[in-house]
Amino acid sequence: MRTFGYFLTVIWLAVCSNTQAQNQQVTGKVVNKADKGALPGVNVLIKGTTTGTATDANGNYQISVSSGAVLQFSMIGMTSQEVPVGNQTTINVELADDARALEEVVVVGYGTQRKIDVTGSVAQIKGEELVRQPVLSATQALQSKMSGVQIINSGAPGQAPTVRIRGTGTLLGGADPLYVVDGIITEDIRNINTSDITSVDVLKDASATAIYGVRAANGVVLITTKRGKTGAPTVSYDAYIGIRTPAYRVKMADSQLFAQYNNEAVRYDDASATLPFDPATATTNNTDWFKAITRTGFQQNHALSVSGGTEKTTYLFSAGYFTEKGILNGTDYNRLTLRLNNEYTLTPVFKLGHNLSLANDNSNLSSNSDPALPESNQTVYAAFTNAYKQAPLVPVRNSDGSYGYTPRNNVANPVAQLDYTNYKARGLRLQGSFYGNLTILKKITLLSNFGIETNTSRSYNYNPVYQVSANQRNLTSQLSTGRVNNTRWLWTNTAEYSNTFAERHTVKVLAGYVAERFQDNVLVAGRQDVPPQSNYFYLNTGSASSATNSETGSIQTRQSYIGRVNYNYSDRYLFTATARYDGSSKFPTTNRWGFFPSIGAGWVLSEEPFLRGKTPFDQLKARVSWGKTGNDRIDPSAFLYTIASGLDYPLGPNQTLQQGRTITNLIDPNLRWEVTTGTDIGLEFALANNRLTGEFAYYNKRTSDALFQRPIDAIFGDVDGAYLTNAASVRNRGFEFALNWRNNSTKGFQYNVGANVTINRNRLEDVQGGLPINEGGIGNGQYTTRTAVGQPVGSFWVWQTNGIFQTQEAVNNTSAKIEGTKPGDFRYVDQNGDGVIDDNDRIFVGSYQPKLYFGVNGGFTYRSFDFSTDWYANFGNKVYNGKKAQRFGNENIEASRADRWTSTNPSNTEPRASNAVPISSTYYIESGSFFRINNITLGYTLPKSVVSSLKVSRVRFYVTAQNALTIKAFSGYTPELPGSNPLNAGIELSTYPVTSAYLAGLNIGF
Repeated sequence: MRTFGYFLTVIWLAVCSNTQAQNQQVTGKVVNKADKGALPGVNVLIKGTTTGTATDANGNYQISVSSGAVLQFSMIGMTSQEVPVGNQTTINVELADDARALEEVVVVGYGTQRKIDVTGSVAQIKGEELVRQPVLSATQALQSKMSGVQIINSGAPGQAPTVRIRGTGTLLGGADPLYVVDGIITEDIRNINTSDITSVDVLKDASATAIYGVRAANGVVLITTKRGKTGAPTVSYDAYIGIRTPAYRVKMADSQLFAQYNNEAVRYDDASATLPFDPATATTNNTDWFKAITRTGFQQNHALSVSGGTEKTTYLFSAGYFTEKGILNGTDYNRLTLRLNNEYTLTPVFKLGHNLSLANDNSNLSSNSDPALPESNQTVYAAFTNAYKQAPLVPVRNSDGSYGYTPRNNVANPVAQLDYTNYKARGLRLQGSFYGNLTILKKITLLSNFGIETNTSRSYNYNPVYQVSANQRNLTSQLSTGRVNNTRWLWTNTAEYSNTFAERHTVKVLAGYVAERFQDNVLVAGRQDVPPQSNYFYLNTGSASSATNSETGSIQTRQSYIGRVNYNYSDRYLFTATARYDGSSKFPTTNRWGFFPSIGAGWVLSEEPFLRGKTPFDQLKARVSWGKTGNDRIDPSAFLYTIASGLDYPLGPNQTLQQGRTITNLIDPNLRWEVTTGTDIGLEFALANNRLTGEFAYYNKRTSDALFQRPIDAIFGDVDGAYLTNAASVRNRGFEFALNWRNNSTKGFQYNVGANVTINRNRLEDVQGGLPINEGGIGNGQYTTRTAVGQPVGSFWVWQTNGIFQTQEAVNNTSAKIEGTKPGDFRYVDQNGDGVIDDNDRIFVGSYQPKLYFGVNGGFTYRSFDFSTDWYANFGNKVYNGKKAQRFGNENIEASRADRWTSTNPSNTEPRASNAVPISSTYYIESGSFFRINNITLGYTLPKSVVSSLKVSRVRFYVTAQNALTIKAFSGYTPELPGSNPLNAGIELSTYPVTSAYLAGLNIGF
């Protein structure tokens, strides 16, 4: 790392000195061409760089540039203009009003389009918007920025958020969107430094996503990274550093309340029982277990980029280093990224280029998917649950230095749990694309892009010999190791024809072929009696283990033929048709190929002669689209039988031993991919000289042939279990609305404000011959969710409480009750009136999927100051307080339980003290609605006079508060609960809480 730092310093100094030697001062004034009035807030950039300035209140600017540079002048609502510098020291510019200012270019599948030409639903966020938030992954910064895109963030260092685009449309097939980075399909974008991103484009409807066929049912996220442009070398350095703290803490009972509650619970069941805790000594220790396992987190990020180029070659080199120490003791993450994006113009019509990135990450925070970890200890997140449940009268350590515990419960000492956790993971990821672009007769563009991605990770988990208590011990050391290697290559070849006929008819035709291959290999091994020193954490230092050693892998291939036609008549009538013919090795040969078409139409009403200039709209466009997409995210061997050997048996008169084999699984040989059919209707508009822009959309998408675990038919005998088949349909309907206002006023003041709202309804429509799926187990024999026809996916399905039994007489006079019910216990509603409380009396009480979520974004600049803020809110969903519901006895309680039912406090909402396993009920269902101030940033840019003396082009300081305020109804740590399985989402159990961050940053341009 030190050598790498020296290397960067040498590059930095060399480029800086070269840049400074060539620079000259240019001043000028920018005015409105119509009235010659001064234009404050005009962006003045050196073309091909991110270096620049802005005009002051009088329209004046000053910038240091080289003689060969080109200045770009741009402003919302005005035409852009480029001026070569040459020998000029004064450049005055007049900008005209631009009715077409909203026709920016957006990225779509296998190309770009003007925003006005797009007939589908596409949302774009520029890179400069993303870097305002201190995040690891660009998707984290999308929260609150886009309608129809739900981001569920995690507080764990290095963890990716859960992304849902227009609801959850699958049960078992994987609900995450497809990510495409510079043409490379990938499953994860945590290897990309946010500072390297030019834009993030999200394709939401079938018209936009169908070009990706079988991979696009959950939406597509397109990432475009920065490239160098013609001009003198420029250097930028961005950094921030700060702390992280828990966003919320649950108030727990102190030692006195804990002892009182648990003694009461024991005596209530047995009046003669010995009290487990002595109230007289209950105050000797009063451990705050949450505080004992947490710390003030630390986070920093450094990003350096060098870019430039000539007419023949452009380049961009960047390096980034990100590190975070999580609030949970011992949970650390760091990442180093390198990027090299070059383009070579061999002739005016032929270009070659590459986009290369290398990422190395290190973590000691385990994840549930890591193959190196034994099932009994797959995550340290459980430390939060143990801290919640452990008795406060237990000390972290005893006077002799040993870890504290109580034999009265089975809860682990969470501090010891973390101290005895030895987990490390390292990953190395190479991602690159190599492309060639040939233009023929100025109308035909041939593009060949070969992308490759390799990902190698190594992890180990060492469980030493220790004994805290009879329930928290390990008598034999064990080392578990895992190796994961996967490689993907993707070769895309497209040809695009573009031409305009009779000045009104513009036609673009795209055709292409895509081939893909993915191979992965997972090796897991374990050994016992490995020494505790880390330099011995190798398999050959231990003895044979009872753990299963295994190696698995798969090879997946796909072939696709793609096509798209765009037609534009006089910028008024738009038509788009796409098609993709996909083949995937994940399915049987009879169902291997599928056809995914889409069509879309648009009408720009504001360009109609009879409306032009006669309405308040600067732009008004209506669009409608329809299309089909697919989802093939299943195990590649899901349609194959598994054969077990070792069942030889003697047969015949000579009792000859015959080989025996048997099929161990039941499969559906006709398994096929899920198909999502979607319709989108939208209206886009602009008002007030394009300062006010907005969009309204309605969508309706239905996933058919959704994968479902269907129970085995009775014809096979008395057999339990289920098999994977296509048997369900899921529908998402919703509305999206977005509104943005940007205004440039006089005296150096510029402001913007925007809002977006999404309303979504999710529903399982039918299941062909299948029974509902019960999920959401919380580890105490109770399950909490059911996915059933007519309900949202993963709906909570529990008993409804209806007050509390106050007397034994009331208990005796009620037949519909749980066995063992006593005064102070919940009364459950007998929904069907049969006098029995059983599963037939459970009810659906909502799901984790929100009914509405919205974001608000705003900011202003005044002279050298800038301010921005983002707010996010989520309404209408439910959360199950799993840590509160997973109670086995003599465990801690929340402080709110002080108001529980007693014979002298006849509460009708808080039940009595009890050590019984809680029943899944509405008592544990809470609102998941929340409002959060995601981000507040205040910045200051040094005046030009100061910057010039420092020999740099720009210096900006800023402070940021992230998640500074959350208003929520949920009593737990966080209502944001990321997870990959839609069937059991929304249960807070072993969850890493969301954190707040307070940071200071610096941006420097050379």
